[in-house]
Amino acid sequence: QRTELEAAVKNEEHKARQLQQVQQALAGLLAGGSSPSIDALLAVASDQLAEQLDAAHGSEVTDLGIFRAHAAKYEREFFEDMSALGVRCPDVLTRVVEFMPEVVDYVQRIVDNGMAYESHGSVYFDTVKFREAGHVYGKCKPSSVGNATLASESEANFETSEKRSQQDFALWKAAKPGEPSWESPWGKGRPGWHIECSAMASKVIGAKMDIHSGGEDLKFPHHDNELAQAEAFFHQDGCRQWVNYFLHSGHLEIEGLKMSKSLKNFITIREALQQFSARQLRLMFLMAPWNKTVSYGETMRAEMRAKEQAIKNFFQNVAVALREGEAQQAGTAAKWGADELVLSAAVQEAQVKVHEALT
Repeated sequence: QRTELEAAVKNEEHKARQLQQVQQALAGLLAGGSSPSIDALLAVASDQLAEQLDAAHGSEVTDLGIFRAHAAKYEREFFEDMSALGVRCPDVLTRVVEFMPEVVDYVQRIVDNGMAYESHGSVYFDTVKFREAGHVYGKCKPSSVGNATLASESEANFETSEKRSQQDFALWKAAKPGEPSWESPWGKGRPGWHIECSAMASKVIGAKMDIHSGGEDLKFPHHDNELAQAEAFFHQDGCRQWVNYFLHSGHLEIEGLKMSKSLKNFITIREALQQFSARQLRLMFLMAPWNKTVSYGETMRAEMRAKEQAIKNFFQNVAVALREGEAQQAGTAAKWGADELVLSAAVQEAQVKVHEALT
């Protein structure tokens, strides 16, 4: 709890410094006496201007295609970045806008199972009924259950009077001006933050998931709420544990703070690839313990260059040794003996067991 509080204080201090920097930059632009250009204003205060424009005119956006085009832009850039890093495409690609009927049906089934309720056009998960049905809420991070600060990060107007319990969370939110919305039995609205993951994963994988991954900051409320939704959905099937194992990875830090778009302290993959090679970036993550923080900076860049060179030298030495070995074997007997046959059989048996375990 203390670590989380300290991190929250650091985040707020960072935001305050950024706001002060923007104010100073704007003051500098206005000090010249003439009106600054649009490009100059956007260069120093694009995020603040975007928030003001959204507040003033966001409700005028009603075309769902605009929202989809915005998401498609970043989806396209994401896959381009993954290709540049040498990361293979996923076996299944899910977009929540293509699973809206499944999301609505998912919410309806949780309602039918008595663990959700409608209120003023929204639908909320009933954490009290969920526990009464024999389930456990807050498996990933029990100490955070009831923490309104953490819970409200994922849901606007979290402390609404529409809910029966303050721990309840939204499965479906009634439509608001300027937000994309879809038809449902409860009126026009949109999915809550957590429901789309449970609905899409359940559709593709089913009532049992072996491994689920994500950042450590998603333990609560996101992953705990995902678990609750899925167990409530599959309640009649006897589901009490939707996921067997969670792998919560550590954060990437820049300047001692978690890399975060909301904190405006992030670097894009394209920017990183101007300083690292793709192999060096992959090495940076592979060399760090998967559940620990990785600090991005000049020290890390120098270290990864050295690691990459060491690996290159190793494989060059291996190649030389193989060529020398092949030259020495010329003219010698190549027939396997008993030891080689036993070793080959053991390797093949191990391969079969690995493939069976993965299917």
